[in-house]
Amino acid sequence: MSESILPSTLPPGPLLSIINRTRVIFLNNRLKQFELSAGQYPVFMCLLRHPGITQDTMARHFHLDKGTIARTVKKMEDAGLISRRVDPENRRALCLSLTRKGSEMAPEILAIDQEWEQTICSGLSGGEKEQMLALLKHVAESSIKTIRKLEEHN
Repeated sequence: MSESILPSTLPPGPLLSIINRTRVIFLNNRLKQFELSAGQYPVFMCLLRHPGITQDTMARHFHLDKGTIARTVKKMEDAGLISRRVDPENRRALCLSLTRKGSEMAPEILAIDQEWEQTICSGLSGGEKEQMLALLKHVAESSIKTIRKLEEHN
C-alpha cells in the first residue's frame, strides 16, 4: 500500500476543502480554452439543466448574493455563452439561457468534469463510489440545512 500524502488526522472540513481546491485548479486549467472558469462552471451547468432560470433563483440556489451571480453572468454573456432576457411574468427579473455557442460546447464541458470524477475515483470499486456519493450527499444536505437554520435566525 502506498504512503498517504495527507496526515491521517485531517477532519472532514479540510479534506473537502482540498478536494474542492484541486478540482478548481483542474477545471480552471481545462476550461480556459472555452473562456470559462471553475467559478462559472456551476452557472453553466445550472443553465444546461434549467434553461430560462432567473438570476434571483440561481442566486438562492447557490446561496450566493445577487451581485456575485450578476458579475458571473455578465462575464459569460460577454463571452457569448449565455443570453439574458426580461422575464415576461416579472419585468424586473432576467431569465438566463445558454446561447447556441454555449449549448454546442456543453458535451465537451461535461466530458471535462467526468474526466475529473473518473480520475479521482479510479481506485474505488463501484460499491465504494456509491457509498462515497451517498455519504457526501448526506454531508452536503446537512450543510445546507445548517445554513438554512442560520438564515432563519438572522
